[in-house]
Amino acid sequence: MADAPQSDPTDKPPVPKPTVTFRCDRQLMVARFSTCGRVLAGGGYDATIRRWDLTGEEPAELSRVEGHRGWVSWLEVQPTGELVFSVDTWGRLQAIRGIAAEPQLAWHHDAAHDGWIRSLSVSADGQVVVTAGRDGAVRAWNAADGKLLHEITDHPSEVFAVAIHPDKRSIVTGDLMGVLRRWDVPGGKCAAEVTLPEMHYYERIQDVGGLRLLKFHDGGKTLVVAGGEPRKTGRAIAIPTVHWLDWPGLKIRDSARLGAQNHGFVFDLAWHPDGYWVVVTSGQPGSGQFLLLKPGEKEPFFVSTKMSNCHSLAIHPDGRIAVTSSNRNSQGNGAVRDKEGNYVANYSPVQLFSVEESGDGKSD
Repeated sequence: MADAPQSDPTDKPPVPKPTVTFRCDRQLMVARFSTCGRVLAGGGYDATIRRWDLTGEEPAELSRVEGHRGWVSWLEVQPTGELVFSVDTWGRLQAIRGIAAEPQLAWHHDAAHDGWIRSLSVSADGQVVVTAGRDGAVRAWNAADGKLLHEITDHPSEVFAVAIHPDKRSIVTGDLMGVLRRWDVPGGKCAAEVTLPEMHYYERIQDVGGLRLLKFHDGGKTLVVAGGEPRKTGRAIAIPTVHWLDWPGLKIRDSARLGAQNHGFVFDLAWHPDGYWVVVTSGQPGSGQFLLLKPGEKEPFFVSTKMSNCHSLAIHPDGRIAVTSSNRNSQGNGAVRDKEGNYVANYSPVQLFSVEESGDGKSD
């Protein structure tokens, strides 16, 4: 799965311990820590970037970053700099400087794409930003000034996920039909194509895409493909799935299926510096999972279902984990009302965990 030191079988597995819980009054789609770790930044349904200072005894919400017009669908922090890149469902891409202090707009494109930008990737050296979305286009931008560097406009289907290789000579995409493609840059030539048929479902003129997330690992030797294996149309009926593929051959080396079909899709995952994968899933209302998975193992060594649908996670520089979810009983269709009959708006609880050695190795 991943090149990592083998752990001693007598070692007790780490277990996340909840330390702080706070609430965002609107649903968050994505959250990331600033490079310094002082601030957690998140984007979601109110078209702003929300910020919380975590250095005090209690999280303190800071001013919101404006500029987006639609839902903030993805957000990433520059690995080697101070910029934060975000995209929305109306096609805007923007770069913000100073997210942990006084945010300033560095550059933006109101129409980086025609509509929903589904995915955003930043190169390992922080110099290139890649976006992809519902319009089938893939674009690479200079991180410093937003200048368009490369463009692939002949993708045959809606692009759900994109990632740029650490050497910046390849971009990989995953589309609605469950097809992975490796593109050469510059030039935009399709150099390889692999179909993952279980990550697409079709029924009664409805397509359900299961390939939702792409990440490079091991310095680019491994491509991580995450999402789900859809089983029905109409609702989030899928088995959360992660594949680890050799690069550049795109051959599956290992796979893990993380739950039953009602658990939906892997919405986010990250490599923890202590040597395991952190994963969150979301599917049917109330069926979210927070998981820890060791390299080479099929089953997670920690599973929590205490939170509702989990949408994002972030790893703090000191190893703490933040998980965002939706409130319980959230359906988004007006069914949940208070005693006076008013619609109860959905919100996002944010849970911070420290990771400690387990006394018994059990999950909750």
